[in-house]
Amino acid sequence: MKLSEIIINFRKTNNLSARKFAMMCGLSNAYISLIENESTKSPTFDTIKKIASAMNMDVNELIKILDDDTLINVKAISKPSDEEIYKNLEMDYIKIPLYSSICCGNGGFNEDNILEYIPVPSKGLINGKKYFGQYAEGDSMKDAGIGDGDLLVFERVSRVDNGVIGCFCVDINKAMCKKYKEENGIVMLQPMNSNYDSIPIDPLNGNFRCIGKLKKVIKDFDWED
Repeated sequence: MKLSEIIINFRKTNNLSARKFAMMCGLSNAYISLIENESTKSPTFDTIKKIASAMNMDVNELIKILDDDTLINVKAISKPSDEEIYKNLEMDYIKIPLYSSICCGNGGFNEDNILEYIPVPSKGLINGKKYFGQYAEGDSMKDAGIGDGDLLVFERVSRVDNGVIGCFCVDINKAMCKKYKEENGIVMLQPMNSNYDSIPIDPLNGNFRCIGKLKKVIKDFDWED
């Protein structure tokens, strides 16, 4: 079965709203809705464990009934969680909010868009600063060493210097990672891949804003048994 079907059936059987079930999982309502609508990337193994726990199931029991396509897409089924790896390596880490998209029409972060809190190495990150994460999609930033599926860690800032890679909102609901370029008062968001065109920013676009400066790229390596 698909994970979306399993969750929906469980909620209906137990007369639970998506919001209530999300609370039981320790996840956001927005994330559960994305999973149910099959509109999000593969959940992590930690997320699968949280969902299984909320349904009073052992995680291996849940994995056994997931369809093959879902199992292929579930990241790191057989490897320890990132948090366990950092602990075993005695590596300092912090937990940051992970977003799928960031609603920024009002200039702020919509906390209901948080998928989960994920651990990242704290080296190079400063106490007191606010950070957030997003997974990269596509190959438009490949020449900056950013690949599809990599975890991007941003510091929350409202502006970046010329030539700096950041996270920017162009419309109400979508945030993108691009290089900031300003020349003669004209702002362009530049991909780091010659196959893509730069994005000119309309000076009258009230939704455009910088929301983060890239601090870390955590590579997405496939786990092999």
